[in-house]
Amino acid sequence: MPQALPLNRDNVTLSARLVLAMRDAIVDGDLAPGQNLSERALCDMFGVSRSLVREALKALAAEDLIVHVPHKGPMVARLDSKQAQDLYRVRGAIEGLACVEFIANATPDERRELTQITDRLAQLVADEVSERAIVAAKNDFYSCLITGTRNQALAKIFTQLNNRVVLLRRRSLAQKGRLPKMLKEIQDIVAAIDRGDAAAARHLAEAHVASAAQAADDSFADLNNHTNP
Repeated sequence: MPQALPLNRDNVTLSARLVLAMRDAIVDGDLAPGQNLSERALCDMFGVSRSLVREALKALAAEDLIVHVPHKGPMVARLDSKQAQDLYRVRGAIEGLACVEFIANATPDERRELTQITDRLAQLVADEVSERAIVAAKNDFYSCLITGTRNQALAKIFTQLNNRVVLLRRRSLAQKGRLPKMLKEIQDIVAAIDRGDAAAARHLAEAHVASAAQAADDSFADLNNHTNP
């Protein structure tokens, strides 16, 4: 388990803050896929009671971020290749729609922000920073994109999908040659959005997700080859 992550108790809903903090710990990789989650260790890590930890575990299990394994207890969900491909297929459709909705509804400030985040992402890739920083920048990109859609239903579905896809993103980004290819895909999407070309943006977004899905699938194949030489 990582070091203590005490919560800010000023918020009236400590339970909600705990769910958010645990979700962030999973998405950020502080709680790794397949890691067993001891209630006592979680209590110590976040400085809360066992009853609050149990509530948070139930909430995150409902999001499929945590699974309960017989005789082992709760652990961070670990996606297999089939689950990953299912997620990516749905993600492609949602991301394509998000681009169309962003073009129709985003403000000029949001459009500028999307471009600025893309530029920041390009700098991070050029500087060869950690995958964690690049994942965080991609999350900022999607947060801006989804906010600009003005579509609450899409935002809710996308957020739940994204929380699970992030569990795979580090794997896909670690594949040789994936980072520059990912950056070019994102830049092409933003260029289409800037032109107001909804059909192209949708197609490019779907292609980007398909490319990420292939990278994730390749990572599973590499793992299997390593495990079974």
